Amino acid sequence: MKSQFRSIERRTVRLATGLVVIFAVAFGQAENDSVMAPVRVPFRSPGRAVLLSLLVPGGGQIYTHRFWKAAVIAPAELGLGYLAYQENRRASQAFRQGDTVKYRYYQDRRNTWLWWTAATVVFSMADAYVSAQMFGFDQELQIDLQPDRLGVRLALR
Repeated sequence: MKSQFRSIERRTVRLATGLVVIFAVAFGQAENDSVMAPVRVPFRSPGRAVLLSLLVPGGGQIYTHRFWKAAVIAPAELGLGYLAYQENRRASQAFRQGDTVKYRYYQDRRNTWLWWTAATVVFSMADAYVSAQMFGFDQELQIDLQPDRLGVRLALR
């Protein structure tokens, strides 16, 4: 009978010790995490994002996980480039026919479309750079409503 009580006492002591250790680690860890431990933020290289944006339409936006921007920028770059290509073909055809008035007209339109294409590419590169710099800072404000306090806190998505 005495050995049963000692066994129960040992189990109870082990259980209580285990619970104390678990709570101490849990609450101590929470305090240490909020004060001491650095937060690991995802990283994207701005140089790589700019290079991808230059080489592939929408590539920098895809690299920085801005897929909706890539869906807008890539067709814009490709469409403007295609319009410049069409005007270049028309200018070449007018040049072969010897029609200098049409040649200059199509050449001017081609140059206009090339400028718009270049502006779109530069915008895409700048956007990819900023998106890479800001990658990992997708934070949203959440209202913290608890009975003992009212406030606003930042939470990672």
